[in-house]
Amino acid sequence: MHIPAGAQTEEEEAPPKEEAKDIPPFGTLEWIQYLSESEGALPTPIDVSITDSLRYYCPELKWYNFDIYPHKIKMTNTGYTLLIGAKWRTERPYLEGGPFLEKHVFSQIHFHWGADMMEGSEHTVDKRRYPGEMQVTFFRSEYMTQEEALRHPDGVVMICYIIKYGVNPDDRLSWVIEGFPRVREAQTHTRIGPYPLSRLLPMFYEDYFLYWGSLTNVAGESFVVRWLVPRITLFASFEQMKEFRKLWDPWDEPNLRNYRQLKDREDRHVLFICPHWNQYNSLLPIPRVPEPSLSVLSPAYQAHPWMLPAQNAYMQPSAEENTEEHKEEEQKAD
Repeated sequence: MHIPAGAQTEEEEAPPKEEAKDIPPFGTLEWIQYLSESEGALPTPIDVSITDSLRYYCPELKWYNFDIYPHKIKMTNTGYTLLIGAKWRTERPYLEGGPFLEKHVFSQIHFHWGADMMEGSEHTVDKRRYPGEMQVTFFRSEYMTQEEALRHPDGVVMICYIIKYGVNPDDRLSWVIEGFPRVREAQTHTRIGPYPLSRLLPMFYEDYFLYWGSLTNVAGESFVVRWLVPRITLFASFEQMKEFRKLWDPWDEPNLRNYRQLKDREDRHVLFICPHWNQYNSLLPIPRVPEPSLSVLSPAYQAHPWMLPAQNAYMQPSAEENTEEHKEEEQKAD
């Protein structure tokens, strides 16, 4: 029997069909997560700007428990950066809403700086580099630890606050910098505060940039991370930034710079989430008065106010409120 060229015999198996991957609709939170598959391995940091970003809308970002005093705050000079970690007796601060599908809990804070006021930030904004950058790590709560979360493409988010130059010192940084003389040498640590994270972190619910990229650790391992760069910033005086350069590296020399080199954006998406304020500049001006806290109590603290530490006693419901709640419960029972 003559078999035409290219025809399939019974013994031959048809090649497996590639399953078409469903792409989530543009405008959804799932579409943001989908970008991690193609852009999560691209190197960081990059330049961000309003003109080169894609406007995108998400629910408001919500900050829970950032006014709660921690049990203790530990600051460590690792020799490469300054690391801040904290512990709470009960529930720790976390983020919900915004670009996240799940709850992300606070993990740690670290800083980047340079040899002078013309360098230091890892990200550049509108092609301009700033004196420093504070990076705050959060991880998806179901993974329990940051180490486990790094193994997943939806596990870790880094919020990167640009530190501008300010004529006056920033009070938000002052209580942290006060502990620097106790950690001059590498691999030393001390206790600071403790104060709630709202004393350090500028909170925001809109006006921030988001992109995907990789984070490489000292061992050379790369992980997929979601990067957020808010338009709201910290600021530091010349004397405050000078204190960072007095910290020692592992070779007992001043650690003058610890920021990474800028990488190409390539074809990745940089999303400009919920633009609101004037858009003449990609970063917002330094506020004249301190911004009010956006933090709210989590449902767990609202249901069990006895979990609040003594410093947060002012958040306890008053006796009158307790009486009214009790009456309402009795009326419902009747």
